Amino acid sequence: MLGFPMALGLLLRPTAAGLGLALAALGLFLARPPLRRLRTGQRDGAQVRALLLCTGLALACGAEALTLAGPRFLVPLAAVAPLIFLALRADAQRAVRSLAVELAAQGAFAGLAAAMLTAGRASLAEAGRAWVLVTLVGGANLAHVRRLLGHAHGLAGAELTRRKLSAHALHLLLLGASAWLLASRSPAGLLWTAWTGLLYLRAMRPWRPLAARTLGWREGGLSAVGLVLLWRALAG
Repeated sequence: MLGFPMALGLLLRPTAAGLGLALAALGLFLARPPLRRLRTGQRDGAQVRALLLCTGLALACGAEALTLAGPRFLVPLAAVAPLIFLALRADAQRAVRSLAVELAAQGAFAGLAAAMLTAGRASLAEAGRAWVLVTLVGGANLAHVRRLLGHAHGLAGAELTRRKLSAHALHLLLLGASAWLLASRSPAGLLWTAWTGLLYLRAMRPWRPLAARTLGWREGGLSAVGLVLLWRALAG
């Protein structure tokens, strides 16, 4: 969820400020586990050192990005601030990872790509387009994997139906947004749109048992291919 927008931002606008933002986001992400343990009373030295190291990395790299690029990248971060708050609150409360919570987290992570683009002097329109597509492709993948896991865990039929409908809706949103925003801009945009159609067909295939490791490698490989295709479509 973090790697895709981070890599996309660096591919589209490879700047020192963008790298600083990526490292700052990584530091904040890695600070979550030690902070959670400290809040629950596990106050050993290792947790304190880990928290200080991660937050120090985030502050230093964030300050570097601000110095190099100015405050303009704060606009997309401010826009996704409510999503960041919802995701962090759910994580702190160890709430059940519902699709709504995971979509909020995906939208927050996609804000990183938008911020990295604006730090690299992209327009806010370009950043917004990237945010929409990264959020939707991540959301569609999440809905697909949740549907597979629902079958694997033997969930009730009503829940499986809800998960299937969510996968339908998010894949159709991704396909529609891709056709609207990218298909007519370049051959790479048309190729990306066709790819999202293939992802939709893949998500609607009947479920069959699959080893968790196989599923992880398969979805990871598809994400890597999708990253390259979306990069070329947005850069075209």
